[in-house]
Amino acid sequence: MKKNILLLFSILVGFFLFPGQLFAFEHGYKINTGNIYAMVRNDIPVYYSNDGEDLKTYLPSFSGITVIDSAGSWYQVEYKTKSGMGTGWVTKEEFTYDCLVYDGTEKQIVANGTYQLRYCQDVNGISILNSMDDSNSFSNHRISCKIKFLGNKNYQIYRTDTGKYLLADQLFESNENEIIWGSEQDAGTFHLIRKGNYYGIQDSVTNRYLGTNDAGLLSFTNGKNIYWRLNRTNKAVSKSSLRVFVQFDPEWASTHYGRGKNEDPSTNNYCTSACGIFSTMNAIYSLTGHYVNPDLLADYAVEKYYRIEGYGTDSGFFKAAASKFGYKYGFRYDGSGESLKQLKDKLNKGDTAIAYVPGHYVAIVDYDKKKNKFLLLDPHYLPKRRTSSFGDWVSEKDLEEGALFAQMFFYYKQIDY
Repeated sequence: MKKNILLLFSILVGFFLFPGQLFAFEHGYKINTGNIYAMVRNDIPVYYSNDGEDLKTYLPSFSGITVIDSAGSWYQVEYKTKSGMGTGWVTKEEFTYDCLVYDGTEKQIVANGTYQLRYCQDVNGISILNSMDDSNSFSNHRISCKIKFLGNKNYQIYRTDTGKYLLADQLFESNENEIIWGSEQDAGTFHLIRKGNYYGIQDSVTNRYLGTNDAGLLSFTNGKNIYWRLNRTNKAVSKSSLRVFVQFDPEWASTHYGRGKNEDPSTNNYCTSACGIFSTMNAIYSLTGHYVNPDLLADYAVEKYYRIEGYGTDSGFFKAAASKFGYKYGFRYDGSGESLKQLKDKLNKGDTAIAYVPGHYVAIVDYDKKKNKFLLLDPHYLPKRRTSSFGDWVSEKDLEEGALFAQMFFYYKQIDY
């Protein structure tokens, strides 16, 4: 039995290292075959060298591990220690059996893509940070821009109508300069700062925010009460924006999902129980491009008793989450159903879906009419589902039988700001 499991996992990890036709499904996007990121699901021995003679340490469950090199039947890995980072060697067999592979690249608060940016501000001293009614707060500044992630929390922004880039603040002698768009050579880098229901656009060098001057022209300012709405113009499901957030990401895998103290740390955590939370997170991100902290969703599920101890998340959470967080992240609940025909129609009209498959929730975020395939995001892959951590195109037949038999769909639709 163990050999069969090892074989399945070997196929899985082998696919991540050497993309090919080993997998039943076509992956959502081409996998970066540089570093391989994984979570340790069972304690794994790490050696000083690839001869296997001197044991260095055991990495415990829920640890993060990164493959940085390979030699024969060994992987050289990097991992966190109390004093910093450590390196060592693990056998490929141990890694294959005891680790779960995921996308460990830096997380983006906003996915790459085109957004409508609308500038708004506090009116008459009344804060609009968490207001559900900002209709009187918007200025005339509404701009269609492409946002591109550069790494280290930095973004570039350029207009889709002119192709000009938002310039670096340090180019200006004062905030009265109205010429803030120019060539890529002079483009600035910016941080997108979540501010309640909005964002601040902050120059990464001067730390000043994009707003308006006394003449009402766009400029950088030291003021912090400056807010922008970001409304995505299409779903974040292209190769440059698709992302699957998984339950076993070491950043949160061991987080307790429930009330009080977790008496059994090996279960009742995000890794074992939060597929409903992460399918919601993936459905929102794929729809609107906005990153939702899973703690926010999980805490709400616990507070409102949608968390079912020993099982997972009650399906009523999906509608409740839209009521609670929809305005902030730009989505609303769009009903539920069992029909694959309805699923196709909803996806074609721009929705994303959370689907219940046997004992598990997944997100289904796009439909390719030509191939008659659905883009499925599994927050916790298993050999029996033949899925991955990188999105998979699955057929209609896949959703009608077996481990991916989809019994119910819950839909989200984007809000137009």
